[in-house]
Amino acid sequence: MSDHVTSCKQARWNAQQQRAREQGFALVEVVVASLILGIAVAGIALMLSAARSFTVAQGDDRVAFYLAQEKVENLRALGFAAVPTISGPCPGTTCYDESSLTAGEDQAQTFSRVTAVVCVAKSNVNTAIACPTPPVLKRITVTVTPAMRQADPVVMTTVLACQQC
Repeated sequence: MSDHVTSCKQARWNAQQQRAREQGFALVEVVVASLILGIAVAGIALMLSAARSFTVAQGDDRVAFYLAQEKVENLRALGFAAVPTISGPCPGTTCYDESSLTAGEDQAQTFSRVTAVVCVAKSNVNTAIACPTPPVLKRITVTVTPAMRQADPVVMTTVLACQQC
């Protein structure tokens, strides 16, 4: 009988040891599953954050294009003879180096706008020349750079011709 009691105690002891090991494995499984879930959630959060910043950058590109177009149109409205090749007073239409423009609905978007006006020859509008008297062609280049790193600068170029020359 004593062997039978000992073997029953031993069986019970083995069963308790088996359950304890299984509970330990269950705890390890929960920790590993939590770690995997945490990595997945962090990856999704980073992806959403990057998507938001690129969406904002696209909006900045559109506003930068508008600011470049506005400058070109304002200079064209002055007329050929009134568009100087050197910067005028800032702020103003002929100011060619505007470093802190704000735009957007809440004026929270910041840009810099640099304008260059040079005389060019009819044969090659890509190369600046010394302005002849009277100048015949002027090339206006406006570069608007958003303060946001993800957005690219917008460059707009046009050529004005003298109608009376």
